[in-house]
Amino acid sequence: MAINPFAALESRVNNAVFARLANAAVAVDGGQVVGGIFDDGYAVGAVGPLGMGASQPSLLVPASAVPAGVVGKQVSVNGVGYFIAASEPDGTGITRLLLEAA
Repeated sequence: MAINPFAALESRVNNAVFARLANAAVAVDGGQVVGGIFDDGYAVGAVGPLGMGASQPSLLVPASAVPAGVVGKQVSVNGVGYFIAASEPDGTGITRLLLEAA
């Protein structure tokens, strides 16, 4: 079966993005180490009338590096352990993982 030309282009672009922009070595559930884009940005939680500052770590990885049923499993990001709180595949071969401190 021939691969869709758009899918082939999408795959090449995703590979180039992670090759150039990856800022983390990632191992999902003890699997193979892949490049990922880690972000630990500031977030305001809805706690009381004033809110509460917190961080919301997230990780962009190739969808091929994310096994099925990954929520609740561990991920290592540059040697630091996290638990996967949510997995959000975007349909383009990239998955966003929302993380919690281990």
